[in-house]
Amino acid sequence: MRAVTSSSPAPDPGPPSVDVVLPCLDEAAALPWVLERVPPGWRALVVDNGSTDGSDRIARDLGATVVHEERRGFGAACHAGLTAATADIVCFCDCDASLDPADLVPFVRAVRAGEADLVL
Repeated sequence: MRAVTSSSPAPDPGPPSVDVVLPCLDEAAALPWVLERVPPGWRALVVDNGSTDGSDRIARDLGATVVHEERRGFGAACHAGLTAATADIVCFCDCDASLDPADLVPFVRAVRAGEADLVL
């Protein structure tokens, strides 16, 4: 039996993927604006924390991945989102339209460049 070797370089894995965790409690009005601002190619993880206004349905209809967290609280929602994340880079952003998810781009760029491991 003969070993097969290749001189071809390994395929480029591409840029690290990015998940944006968006803790959500009754943010139906804000969701369209927030989700349209998530940079292309990034995955929006909307963590519904017991909304009664249809936030989970709206988020799903707008293409977000929805995670349900029954334990109340921002921290519980953030933890559930981090647990559900599968990307190389995970960001957190409020889901009430007080922050623009597009503002995360320079922070992700710094992590990708190896200039930072964590940005707050």
